[in-house]
Amino acid sequence: MNEIDIIIDAAKDALSRNKTEEALSILDEISIQGNSDAIFLKGEIYFKLQQWGASLNHFSMYLEAFPSDKKAESYCAMIQNILGFYNKDLYNP
Repeated sequence: MNEIDIIIDAAKDALSRNKTEEALSILDEISIQGNSDAIFLKGEIYFKLQQWGASLNHFSMYLEAFPSDKKAESYCAMIQNILGFYNKDLYNP
């Protein structure tokens, strides 16, 4: 197991313990470019942090490499639904 895999496993462990900020800081130690696991994990972290734009960007990068991944497609669809939500009663009382 190489150093990048160890870092990714540490970030996954932190995320499973609901320590999202810690998981994000662990992943910031490495370059995620070209590492699909790190890109997907960072998308999940941003999703948990409700940073929709960053999450959508990471899942879109992941889908460029794996266009038929259903989990990443589901995340993208959920984010787009969240961003597209409009409640007219909320803005026009």
